[in-house]
Amino acid sequence: MVNLEHLSSISKYPNLFNSADVDAIRELSEIYPEIISSAHDSIGLIKSEGEVSKYGFKYSIPTGIDQYEYFDGHLGNNVLFKYMNKYKFLYFKNNVMTNEILSFESPALIDPSIDALCQLAAEVTGNTDTSSLREVLKMLEPDDFDYEISTADISVVDKSIRIGLLKESTSISEDVLKLYGTRSNTKTYQNIEGVSKLVDELVLDSDSDVEIVIEFNSTGLVKEIGYALSTTFSYDAPEGTTAQDNFGVYLERHQSHKTSVSNISSSATNWYWMSEEWQKEIVSWEEQPKAVHGATIITAGHDGTKLELVYGLD
Repeated sequence: MVNLEHLSSISKYPNLFNSADVDAIRELSEIYPEIISSAHDSIGLIKSEGEVSKYGFKYSIPTGIDQYEYFDGHLGNNVLFKYMNKYKFLYFKNNVMTNEILSFESPALIDPSIDALCQLAAEVTGNTDTSSLREVLKMLEPDDFDYEISTADISVVDKSIRIGLLKESTSISEDVLKLYGTRSNTKTYQNIEGVSKLVDELVLDSDSDVEIVIEFNSTGLVKEIGYALSTTFSYDAPEGTTAQDNFGVYLERHQSHKTSVSNISSSATNWYWMSEEWQKEIVSWEEQPKAVHGATIITAGHDGTKLELVYGLD
């Protein structure tokens, strides 16, 4: 159950979390009392400058089965569902549930999982011609299992799916750039290439992880590529453990997390993806109890770059 009193006490961030955010969450609790009351005492937020905020709620889900119940009640069957982690987030925008975010236990990107992703994309979007998605996934599929499936951001409302692939290497091939941008002199090609090179600098830092984000919708492959920048380790001890279980390891990982958030946010600011105001707030956000940095997502396409912050309280 969401603790509105606690939320009100920390609503001191002009951009990331203020009284308007608390009011929006309170309104969702009133509109969907049964749905919100069954959620964990966690809040997810997705914000982009100039865009409407999204508010997410965390739920436990069964694991190890190839079936998933979507928000609207219909059941999906997919071999990938066997690899889901035990939590999902439902996100609301303008008081309408728009996104279901699933995370996976990192199955490798290989032929069977590519088939499963295309099946999932067709089910979510209604577009059965997934050949363009398959093409880019096959380009990314290397012999040494360089990519792992990390997340699926599903929107039945928008008929879209964003697939997050954990990226072990620090580059994407020219073939991928040409698939998205056609030629090296197009804005799409140049913008994706530019962001990719900058992200390369950041992933050399062992404190941070990177997911490449591919989007597919009812019209086909979206000609944008995103990079979700996150921390390798969590701020607190892993679920089911305490800092005292192994205090030395805890301190090391705790500092790694803080360093990663600082590096990601400062790099995003230096590269003009994030304003200084947002950067200062996300760095200080985790001073609050239970506050977490989820990911900083940079998406590049024809029109340049856009930034999303995924964060919350857990």
